[in-house]
Amino acid sequence: MASSPVELGCSPDLVRLAGDAHDAGHEVALFERSAPAAVSIVGIGRRYELVSTPDGVALEDAEGRRLDHEPGRRLEAAARLWRRLMAGPAPQAGLPVAGLVALGGFAFDLEREPKAPWLGFPALLLRVPALTVIQVGGRAFAVGDLALLRQPASPAASRPKLQIEPLPTEAEWMRTVAQASRRLGQGSAQKVVLAREVMARADRPIAAGAVARRLRLTYPACYRYLISGGDGSVLVGASPELLARRSGAVVTCQPMAGSIGRGHDRLADATLADRLRASAKDATEHQLTVDHVIAALDGLKARVSATPPEVLSLPNIQHLATTVEATFEVTSPDLLQVAAALHPTPAVGGAPVEAAQLLIRELEGIERGWYAGAVGWIDARGDGELAVAIRCGLLWEDGARLYAGAGIMPDSDPRAELEETRMKLQALLDALTSAKPD
Repeated sequence: MASSPVELGCSPDLVRLAGDAHDAGHEVALFERSAPAAVSIVGIGRRYELVSTPDGVALEDAEGRRLDHEPGRRLEAAARLWRRLMAGPAPQAGLPVAGLVALGGFAFDLEREPKAPWLGFPALLLRVPALTVIQVGGRAFAVGDLALLRQPASPAASRPKLQIEPLPTEAEWMRTVAQASRRLGQGSAQKVVLAREVMARADRPIAAGAVARRLRLTYPACYRYLISGGDGSVLVGASPELLARRSGAVVTCQPMAGSIGRGHDRLADATLADRLRASAKDATEHQLTVDHVIAALDGLKARVSATPPEVLSLPNIQHLATTVEATFEVTSPDLLQVAAALHPTPAVGGAPVEAAQLLIRELEGIERGWYAGAVGWIDARGDGELAVAIRCGLLWEDGARLYAGAGIMPDSDPRAELEETRMKLQALLDALTSAKPD
């Protein structure tokens, strides 16, 4: 096994590599974005895992033997365990990613283990792969077992036909939204995010790699991810939202809240964007999230700045987005410590956080698992990126569970909130029905 990075003369297609490795039976984690300076990574196999336990986080080797354990709240415990694992010689300089890299993520509700259908995904899982391939700026590097680069090509996949079943039904979900709005009006919370689930059953196996390739073609500006679970299921998605990026002393976040559809042409798009900017409901919802992020970073003793909200346009939806940057002058927390301060933001949970989570547990009625958690990577320096795990689906053989949510306010219109979730779900539905290789 190679321990030093090897620059590859030919940059591989990371999505195809991940899909072929998954089809060959390997554990796989992919995190990529199509931007000149973006770091994209795929990991194959397992060298170590940081995995949640009933009282914290354990470090396990490739055979599942426990090597170390850290009690406590899971993100903080994982941060301490990662620092111990990374203690030793300084990582090699001059590369976009330093030393060992762990890929994975965590659930929306970190302090309990997900139930079915998420049994293959513990509350927290960060995997140090047997092979890591890193792409940035047109260059590619590999670290680890280079033999894993040679995966057999997966057979071509035909387009599946889907049967769609909303769980709960759309009418039931709108009644829940109306109930939540009433509760908010009575002071239970300021905002709550309610998710809904759609079951998609296919007439043939769904190829996770083909779904990821379609998402890359359609959503190049998003963070695409593909992570295999321990039970054969696969989490795949394309998230527009950056929870946190840590690069040395600088942390960047881009919270999003407040949404509207796309128009049929540029003028219609601009009209809808103006309506989003002018919406008092969306502005309030967005500001709750921004205020939470700023307060969390302030609490970490950073110098924080934020841009005015802008409208981010995706192929099927537009969002209000604010870029928040934090600079640390003394001690810079690592990515996991930053995530512990931020998660869950009001963009995926609500505000105040604890009151909103009580409403979610009472009203929502689905198992979120890793939906609305986070996915990404961290390196030996504590640098890395985490995207909010939205616009995603949990795939298995010939089925998928798709997830989407909407921010509910006291004046929310249930039908408008339903339409927002339909737009968000369409990203994965289109990728499933068009899931064939390039």
